[in-house]
Amino acid sequence: GNHDQNNNSGLINVRLPTVNFSATTIYPFLKKEFVGSQKWYEKLGVSYTGTLLNQFSFYDSLFNFRKLLDTAQWGVEHRIPVTLSLPPLGNLIVSPSISYAERWYGQRILRTWNSALDTVDVNVQRGFYTAREMSFGLSFNTRIFGTVNFPKSNGIKAIRHEVKPFMSVSYKPDLVSKYFDEVQIDSSGYKTKFSQLEGGVIGSFSQGKFGGISFGIDNLLEMKVKDKKDTAASATKKVKLIDGLSITSGYNFLADTLQW
Repeated sequence: GNHDQNNNSGLINVRLPTVNFSATTIYPFLKKEFVGSQKWYEKLGVSYTGTLLNQFSFYDSLFNFRKLLDTAQWGVEHRIPVTLSLPPLGNLIVSPSISYAERWYGQRILRTWNSALDTVDVNVQRGFYTAREMSFGLSFNTRIFGTVNFPKSNGIKAIRHEVKPFMSVSYKPDLVSKYFDEVQIDSSGYKTKFSQLEGGVIGSFSQGKFGGISFGIDNLLEMKVKDKKDTAASATKKVKLIDGLSITSGYNFLADTLQW
């Protein structure tokens, strides 16, 4: 359990209980006894994580037990990632993946434009609501090494550059569009979209499809120098010059084709 409060407004949020579940990775196709190397499909792994949240909100100056129960919110999240380690294709590592997530909500928020008062009416409906999200991915990565030696140098012995290019292709269908409403928000007729499930203790999934490519490159540059603290002639140590210098980018093909 935990809580936070705003001393200026007097708003107090109490989260109790907060429960986290996790399961070790299960390999459903792995044989208990096998001879030789594993088959590629035996490396398919399935795991699970879950979270349960319950929150009460109240003002310190207006505390009332009945109102406290009215502010109660709860939410549950389930995540089931599926991974598979395929045999390397030469120096190329290929990793497919599937991810499934589901969230449970105890309420939703409906917004409607009130033309008589020029305001947006907010209606909170209690109940049991679910939302889901799935994604599919296929990633490729490899490593490229380059070393320059300085055998006659008394200081720098070698410089090594490691380049790790990667690329991934992914697809995420839109499974939550039914929970997004386009609502007028001012007298001029301007409209914007709201999620019925936003404002909850676990948040809402993002709307829209994704089908695109992500790519990038990561760099590691280090050098081997003579270790002055060691009297041995062959004593050296590694010094990292650049660690984790990366450039990434991506492109959503569906977003590009859906704009007109």
